[in-house]
Amino acid sequence: MSYLACELHCHTKHSDGGFEVNELQKSAKENGLSLIALTDHNTRSGCNELDDSIIPAIRGIEWTTYFGHMLVLGAKKFVDWRDAVPDNIDMKTQSVKESGGVIGIAHPKQFGSPMCTGGRWEFNVNKWENIDYIEIWHDSFGSQNYENAPAVIFWNRLLDKGYKLAATYGRDWHSNKKQGEFGCTYLKFDSAPCEEDALNALRLGRSVVSTGPKFFFRVHRMLKTFEIGDSIKPGNVVFSFFTDLHARESVEERLEKPVIKIVTNGGKTIVEAAADERHIHLEIKKGCWYRAELWCKENGLSKPLAITSPVYCE
Repeated sequence: MSYLACELHCHTKHSDGGFEVNELQKSAKENGLSLIALTDHNTRSGCNELDDSIIPAIRGIEWTTYFGHMLVLGAKKFVDWRDAVPDNIDMKTQSVKESGGVIGIAHPKQFGSPMCTGGRWEFNVNKWENIDYIEIWHDSFGSQNYENAPAVIFWNRLLDKGYKLAATYGRDWHSNKKQGEFGCTYLKFDSAPCEEDALNALRLGRSVVSTGPKFFFRVHRMLKTFEIGDSIKPGNVVFSFFTDLHARESVEERLEKPVIKIVTNGGKTIVEAAADERHIHLEIKKGCWYRAELWCKENGLSKPLAITSPVYCE
């Protein structure tokens, strides 16, 4: 199949959301999503009410602490979040991984105290290999959201250190009352979307954050094809792009001159091409990561529309 739109950060009345569980699922289906993750604060109680016949769902939880929020998806056993502190987070994440869970950092650059106590990531992580993804885009987009750009920089610096971390978007969906421009995370599915395949896509780094457009790439060398998240040996390759600017009808005439960028270490753009470009030839270098970004101008200002997770050059 292909990359499908998902929402990986949702809340219900089991914590501080306004949805009943089935209301959330029905609303997600009406919004054209293919899968959600239920991540109520510090409880999985709502997971018992999920009905995959409405829309497939990941059973998860948002660890909500004074030192950051962590999304734990698909864990088969309970790992106690209540005594998580900055210096024992590696032990906690190791236990989650041993229980089959996928781990993401939620809104790492959210405002901290006194506005959002605990929302900013302040855990002392040494074993980054236990972390699967970072929520680089969060909530609604616009001039009032000051979190996203610092979160991308945070992610870039970790990629530069050699850590393999996927990117996600999180609406942090509590109800339909809040207005704004919301995005999605595209995950790659090889068959019908389901919890296990979504978790595997996150483990493999096959994700794209987007304001709506469907945008992804594959890398070709000789007779081999590589997906987002793969590791590739140095040398000459071809990046092959799929771009559908109107996949979720979130962007229409307001787009001005959309472009594709290939970005590498340090967040540096090394190639820029028109959005209808299908193939870009590039020599990739050892120790570098490469991702694609889709940008446009809106009212004369440049803004990102989509950012893929990287491929890695061994």
